[in-house]
Amino acid sequence: MIRSAALTVMLAAAACSPSEPGDDGARPLELPLFGLSEPSLEIGLLDGDERYLFGSIEGVLRLGDGRVAVSDGAASRVSLYDSTGSFDRSFGRKGEGPAEFGTVSRIYAHGADSLRVLDRATGRVSSFGASGEYSSRVDGFELSGDSLFSLDAWLYGRFWVDGALVSEDRDRVKAALDGLPQPRLSPGYRMVRVARDGSLFIREPRVTADGSKAWTIVDATGEPEAVVQMPERFEPMDIYAGELLGRWTGESGVHFVRSYRLEDTRETRAVPAWLNAAESFITMEVPPDPEALMTLMRESIKQMASQQEIHYASNMTYTTRLDALEFEQPEGLEVDFVIANARGWAAVFTHPGMDRVCGLGYGFVVPPGWVPGMIVCAPDASDASTVGGD
Repeated sequence: MIRSAALTVMLAAAACSPSEPGDDGARPLELPLFGLSEPSLEIGLLDGDERYLFGSIEGVLRLGDGRVAVSDGAASRVSLYDSTGSFDRSFGRKGEGPAEFGTVSRIYAHGADSLRVLDRATGRVSSFGASGEYSSRVDGFELSGDSLFSLDAWLYGRFWVDGALVSEDRDRVKAALDGLPQPRLSPGYRMVRVARDGSLFIREPRVTADGSKAWTIVDATGEPEAVVQMPERFEPMDIYAGELLGRWTGESGVHFVRSYRLEDTRETRAVPAWLNAAESFITMEVPPDPEALMTLMRESIKQMASQQEIHYASNMTYTTRLDALEFEQPEGLEVDFVIANARGWAAVFTHPGMDRVCGLGYGFVVPPGWVPGMIVCAPDASDASTVGGD
């Protein structure tokens, strides 16, 4: 895919001498810093007209004619809005037939004037025309070629990737990630959002002092280009032509659609340490036995899952606090919760003796295409085999 001209110009204009790579081909020491503009579009209400009320925004997409498509997992429907945010129409409902969904999930552009809608519950992908007319449906595996991560949330090495549904796009993302150091220290993984042009937005898991999160933009070849500061409440879902369109979570937990543009701050930020391999190596006195380590990992994950259910029975919600779970964390095992609330939870597990991450999800927040309650692990670098189990 070709990078949008708008984003290319912005990144080129922001480049300055400290961010230039050295003659030896080393990565730059600093990168241009971008922020977000004021919202250029907001769709949603706290109360009132149900056409603008969202129970759980799962996907947002800008169509070729400027309209915005929004998938609502709670309502099992996709709604279309014009470029100003005014309601156009909705399609889809709960069910198993054509144009029906078990649990509607993310949406992707498909050709010039149609879109694909992912079904989290069934692993199927349905195609619709620009007006919402149903076209066809296939199993996600037919597009991704991955029997374990059949939709667009998948693990690779020490990365959790959101995006790249089609196998050809996924292969390009893997090639870029292969050129990046694998993070080893806590947290030992990174979240990746794939933009439409193939560039990668890699999120730092920790929130900064001002309540924002830093995302490093890496081009389709794996070269770092810029750092973007985004509010913690904003989750980009469609990154295209310098626009970031996604989900904003309000103070009360209500979802809204928001659109932002990238803005050059004229400042720079140091390249994340792990990108320069500063956090990528760890020496273990005794190399672990892979099979024993996987057994330890699986048993620990099952134990933590049991403790989550005990916590839910008493509190009617899951938690991100390990101390609240009374979970005995084995030495070296890192647990990072992606989400935990009354609807479910998902977590990532890493160990310094493993070159990959494992994940698990329960309830209604299980990543698209994952089987609830099933331990899934990134492919083993030694044999490229994907490991899963219950």
